[in-house]
Amino acid sequence: IRDNIDDILVKIIQFTHIRHRIILDIIKNCRVAGFVPKRVDVEDFAKVISVALAEHQRSKKLSLCDSHTISFSFGGRLSIEPEADIAAQKLFAQNFERYICLQKQRLNENAANNKTACSLLRHKMRSAKMAAR
Repeated sequence: IRDNIDDILVKIIQFTHIRHRIILDIIKNCRVAGFVPKRVDVEDFAKVISVALAEHQRSKKLSLCDSHTISFSFGGRLSIEPEADIAAQKLFAQNFERYICLQKQRLNENAANNKTACSLLRHKMRSAKMAAR
C-alpha cells in the first residue's frame, strides 16, 4: 500500500543523493581556478516538504511546488540549483582546512538524513507488508 508519505520519503532520499553529489563536486573542484563556493539550500527544501505535508494533511493530495532552488518536473524528477555560499567563501579564503571540514560536516549531516529517510521508508514498507498478510 503506497500513499503520499512514501512519495515524500522518496523525495527526501532523492534530495540527499543529489546533495551528496553536489558536495563531492564542490570538494573536487575547489582547487580549480575561479572556484566559487556553493551550497544547497537545505532550509528551502525543508520548507517545500513542510508545505507538501501540510497540503497532504488538509486534502490527502501531494502537492510539490517549486521554489527558488528546488524544482520538480514531470515524472517526479527533482532538480536542485546550488547557490553562492558567502560564509564558506570567506572561510575558503581564510582557512582552507576548516573549509574542507565544513564540507565534510555537510556530507555527514546529509548521510544521516539519508539514512533516516531510508529507514523510515523501509519500516513503512515492512509494516504495509505485515498488514497485507
